[in-house]
Amino acid sequence: MITVTANSFHDKLQIHDEEIILNGPPSSLSGQITISNREDETLFIRDLPVSDAGSERQMQMKSQHFRLLTSLKGGEEKVLRVKQQVAPSTPPGEYESSIRVGGVEKRIKMIVQPKIKVNIYPLNLNYSGVQGHSAYESQLTFSNTGNMSFKIPEIKHANAFDEDFLCRATSLAIREKGNEGYIATMDQLTKNVHKEMAGWAQIYLEESGRIVEPGETIQLHFKLTLPENVDPSRDYFGSVRIWKKVISYHIKSH
Repeated sequence: MITVTANSFHDKLQIHDEEIILNGPPSSLSGQITISNREDETLFIRDLPVSDAGSERQMQMKSQHFRLLTSLKGGEEKVLRVKQQVAPSTPPGEYESSIRVGGVEKRIKMIVQPKIKVNIYPLNLNYSGVQGHSAYESQLTFSNTGNMSFKIPEIKHANAFDEDFLCRATSLAIREKGNEGYIATMDQLTKNVHKEMAGWAQIYLEESGRIVEPGETIQLHFKLTLPENVDPSRDYFGSVRIWKKVISYHIKSH
């Protein structure tokens, strides 16, 4: 069995596609290729060479080959799935490369889709000391790991929950209305939750409105202010969403 690599014996193969189209997000473009063995002997295809076509729109490919890891019997034809990784910050659009197999060069069209992806660290914030209108500040590391510009949103408020409010509201409802049935108990539970809930915590991001370009990392200055009606003897928690990332905070009373 002959092993075909990006550097040897690929002249024994034939690609039947006039154009190979790969489509997807930057992390993994995928498509298919129709290829056949022009020889009588079985071939094991490890990888095939891919090169830049010299187009105006350039992209950084993670590898200069298609890795196939398949075998073809003499005269056999197969449709194979191929993948190609490109730099995560590659802008959306169409790009070109080429593959030369069996002495024939074929065009590869790479269609990069838009991808919004961000990373934030840390995602869990811990503070101590509960007091109405108390302010808590942190610095967060924000990275744009997608291929689209990202605008830091304006976040006005978030929930501030007493860590035991639901258990307390439920137990009181059962004690007060449990003997009156399910509906009465749930009505009382709703009233207890409403009474126990604190107001909105105010959230301020100093960088709100700033545009973060693909591949860029910045520091976010995060400020949380508790509502006036919190109980200094209780612990509180809540969460803030930025795109698909959720920042959780916990505040211990002491």
